Amino acid sequence: MPRPETEFDGTEGDVLIAIYECPDIPFSNYTLTERLNPSLQITSPEYRAAFAHIRSVIEGHIVRGLIRGKRSKSADGVFFENLKLTDKGEKAAIQERKRRALPGEVNQLLDLVQLARKLRDRGDGS
Repeated sequence: MPRPETEFDGTEGDVLIAIYECPDIPFSNYTLTERLNPSLQITSPEYRAAFAHIRSVIEGHIVRGLIRGKRSKSADGVFFENLKLTDKGEKAAIQERKRRALPGEVNQLLDLVQLARKLRDRGDGS
């Protein structure tokens, strides 16, 4: 029996997808926080909260074996840099991208079905 695919909450999936889609960018907690929260000012309390959340997500992904990186320390505490997906992380990122795209694809198919019905109904009245 195949194992069910893991679903990630918003930020967990966003981190995997960001690293997957830009494999040549040396991501860190800082760059991911800025990329995923572009409207936050670096000095704001909201940015610090977002940074802490990103750090927690990254640590969770490291524990699960999805990403790897170099651990460092700054005034903000421990952070990770040079983040890369592991093979397992690449698979998870691909699955998450597909899972997120699925509702849009379903909606497109439903729109096509609706259009086909309209065209069919128009043809019946002729």
